[in-house]
Amino acid sequence: MAYIEFKNVSKDYEIGETTVKALKKINIEIEEKDFTTILGPSGSGKTTILNIIGALDDIKSGEVIIDGRIISKYNYKKLNKYRKEEIGFIFKNYPLMENLTVYENILLGKEVNKSKTDVNAIIKKVGLTRKKEYYPSGLSPLERQKVALARALCKNPKILLCDEITGSLDEKSAKQLLKLLQKISKEKEYTIIMATHNNDIAKISNKVITIKNGDAVNTKINKKPKSAGDIYD
Repeated sequence: MAYIEFKNVSKDYEIGETTVKALKKINIEIEEKDFTTILGPSGSGKTTILNIIGALDDIKSGEVIIDGRIISKYNYKKLNKYRKEEIGFIFKNYPLMENLTVYENILLGKEVNKSKTDVNAIIKKVGLTRKKEYYPSGLSPLERQKVALARALCKNPKILLCDEITGSLDEKSAKQLLKLLQKISKEKEYTIIMATHNNDIAKISNKVITIKNGDAVNTKINKKPKSAGDIYD
């Protein structure tokens, strides 16, 4: 049994009088402590998949099984506990608390579930030791996204969800962030799931699940993932 399974999962959104079928009886499998990319164009359903795994969204039908538990049957209290204790989420636009320092922003992740993570060790891991007393306004877009990553890691999550995290970065900065993510994945501490529309970026992960119009149309295993430093070349 895979660590994460979607079994015939459907998800609809009601927009006015229109029903949008975001996922159509989709079946996917993701292995524990692996690095998986959900690849697809805008509107394909990849963010919906991340939101469901992260307990930010529910489903219409089917089953979502994580570590042997059918979380799609969880009530609000159980889902909240699962989200708080097991999920780290990084978004495209790195929402940070502008009135808090780098250290304080990252500390927020630890305080969510009272983890025993060493904040300074995480700051060092992402290369922000010299900037830990800075405020977000004094950081580059890459540094801001590193803060968001460090904040997620400070929760000591089992699953790290990365939604188009290079979308607000230039090519050079995107490479640096992806090199860091790839390095973290090789430490095998987290199950990392990254959503992207970029075929080149997808090549750095171990598995690529391609989504089109709400369905999984292809799954590919990268036996030799591309180095993040070589993408776009």
